[in-house]
Amino acid sequence: MYDQSDLLKDLTKIFPEFASYWQADIEEDEDPPINLHSVYTSFLPFLWKVSPTPKQWQLVANHFSAAVEAGGDRENAADTCFLEALRRKDEITRTLRPLLSKKAKSYI
Repeated sequence: MYDQSDLLKDLTKIFPEFASYWQADIEEDEDPPINLHSVYTSFLPFLWKVSPTPKQWQLVANHFSAAVEAGGDRENAADTCFLEALRRKDEITRTLRPLLSKKAKSYI
């Protein structure tokens, strides 16, 4: 079963600095929710702050396309905590949307 540790590992392969960002983010909460949704909720503002390379953008798109294809909790977390939120992040959407799979694009 794909869980938050798998997701963190996948995202830190793309952005090694996300590990420290995530750690700081969860330390702010006395009883942080540790699940797929909370990781994606933290990842969006992180992505807003960094300047991904074209290769990183493609890897992010591949990640979210795979998450949507996986279905279940993984799809739900990717959709509700990241892809739907892209509607409010025009700069990220313009860059990432063309790289996503057709199914992943349907959430934006």
